[in-house]
Order: sequence, then structure tokens, then C-alpha cells
Amino acid sequence: SLAKSLDSVTVLNTHVVIEGREGGIPRVWVYSKETKNMKMLSFDEAAYDVGMLAHFEAHTKSIAVSYDSLVTPPSSIEISLDDDSQRTVLKTKAVPGYDKGSYGCDRMEVLSRDGKTKIPISVVYSNETMEKVKAGERVPVHLYGYGSYGACMESDFDTTRLPLIKRGMIYVIAHIRGGGEMGRQWYEEPNGAKYLCKKNTFNDFVDVAKFLVDSWTTPEMLSCEGRSAGGLLIGASINQAPELFKCAILGVPFVDVAVTMTDSTIPLTSGEWVEWGNPNEEKYHQYMMEYSPMNNVQKGKTYPACWLTGGLNDPRVAYWEPAKMTATLRHANPDNENPICMKLDLSAGHFSASDRYKYFRELAYDYSFLLDQLKLAN
Repeated sequence: SLAKSLDSVTVLNTHVVIEGREGGIPRVWVYSKETKNMKMLSFDEAAYDVGMLAHFEAHTKSIAVSYDSLVTPPSSIEISLDDDSQRTVLKTKAVPGYDKGSYGCDRMEVLSRDGKTKIPISVVYSNETMEKVKAGERVPVHLYGYGSYGACMESDFDTTRLPLIKRGMIYVIAHIRGGGEMGRQWYEEPNGAKYLCKKNTFNDFVDVAKFLVDSWTTPEMLSCEGRSAGGLLIGASINQAPELFKCAILGVPFVDVAVTMTDSTIPLTSGEWVEWGNPNEEKYHQYMMEYSPMNNVQKGKTYPACWLTGGLNDPRVAYWEPAKMTATLRHANPDNENPICMKLDLSAGHFSASDRYKYFRELAYDYSFLLDQLKLAN
């Protein structure tokens, strides 16, 4: 199946433990050398993140795995190799003030515009908000995506989502093509999203946004977010469908694709040609120009409120990319009442602040803008 992939094999004395993916979710299989049977470890939640912890002893009757989900904090679990129902939680991360019973999560699929590709989405929410949805009420939704380099966006636990969820938002992760969630073919040509089929990434994201507007929210209550190559995703998506979103966060966004990829004096450019293609070749240049956010900003359109960030010392996405995109968005539609703002950190690189508390402060800026635009600020 194209939805399966193999990541690692650990050989023990009596068993072989296999890590991989199936259905877009990390999986662990245990194969018994004695019985020749293989069984996948199962968990109660619909979407989760699981993986083997370090093992240095081949003669063992149990394995340890790390486990978390959208609503379950990270834990280390010891599981018997002979009977996987025998499980002992060794340690669970403490999250002060967090009540797991107040939240829920789902795994769903959205049909893309091609009529055959099913895009997985992971959803986390407060039970109170979902009750409103079931009663027919429209609620605010935040949509997150990445979709490049074959990277997997897992359905893991993150306390930084709670400020949004507690204010009544549904948080959605779109596992769009260009990532590796559904196996290598989710990333590679001809049906994935790299080189000359990169537009599938943006189309998938917009299709998920349309599904959310049809199902749970309205464009006035829908926000979106992506960082780095995910910032390219957001830039291309709001160019394609500016009317779908009220607010967009573009973190250190790779938005000047064609120009950056043409300049091989930039340290990382030539290494990136295997992802986007080399625009010094006509076919790649022409295709890039069709989706590069800087080159496709529409005039006469009402764009969502945009919050762009950059780091002065960023070696991956230079600070001038969000600066140029901010100016382009403003100049294309000077009458747009939605603010187009840029925040440049003069001491940061690509991954925001390395100091934990400064990182939280920087994230608070992002979310403050988002909540203000969606009229959810206190």
C-alpha cells in the first residue's frame, strides 16, 4: 500500500520490533521469531504519535515506547513482548492545570479537488466547543500546515495550542501532500507534491479550508498558520483563495521562491534544488513563477489580516523575504482594511528564540494578533 512506510527495524533475542507508518499515523509492529506472527500495537485514540525508546539489551521480555496524542501528554510505556495488553506507564509529563477530560480529538479525511485523493486531518477541541458545533453553531477554527520535504506533522501533544482551544477554537492539522504522512508517494512525483506537482500542497490546504467553512466555521472565523516552507504554503493559499481566511500567520516564510532559488550564492540554495527544482532550467522556472507567493499577489482582492515574522540572522529564509512580501501585500491592495504586519527579531535565526521564555513571548505575539483579528481577545 502507498499509505505504508518502513522507518526502522530493531532485532531482539526473541522478537523483531518494526517502526513505520500506516494510514498516516506512526505504528509499531512486534514480530515473534517463535510463532512467526506479527502484531501491530494498538492504542485507544484515533490519532497519536508513538515510537520506540532507546534499547541496548537484546535479551528482554518487554520494550519501552514513547506515546502522546493531541489530548494525551507524553508518556513512556513498558509493553510486554509476549502479551501487549500488559502495559506499565513508567512516566508521564506533568501539565499543571490540564484536564484531559475537557478535550477531545478526531481523525478525519477530506476529499481533494481531484475527486480521489483523501487528505487526512487531525482535529483537537474542547468538548464545550464541539457541543456548539453539534447544535449547528459556527465556531472559530485555526488551520495549521507544512507539506514539504516529506516531513511528517504528527498528531502530538502541544500545550501552546491550549490558549486557542480554551477560547473556543477548533485546532486542525492538515496532513497535506508534500509531507510524508502517507508514505513516500505522498511526497514524490507524479501524485505527491514536489518539483512539478508542488501545487498539490496548496490545493490540498485550500480544499481542507473549504471543507472547514462548509462544516464548522465561516471565512470570518477561519485562521491559518505555517512556518518556513509552511509560510510558502500560507502565502500560496491566500493568493489562491484570499476570501477563505480572516487571519494568516506566516512565520519566517519562504515566499520569494523563484528569486531565492535562482541565486546559488545563498548558502542553502543549491541543496534546495532537489526539493523545488532548479529555476535556471526553464520548466522549473516557469512552474515556480505560477505559485511563488511574491509573484502571484492579486490586486483588487481583500486579503486576510497577515502577521509575518522574520529573524535578522536567519540563514534559511533571509529577513528580506517576509519584508518584501509585506510590502507587496500592502501595495497590491492599499484599501484593504485588514492589517498586514511584520515583526522582525533582530537577534533570532530561523527557529525563533532559543530562550524558552522568550520563545513563549514571541508565540504570544503571534496568537495575540490572531485572537484580536478573530475578535476573541479578552
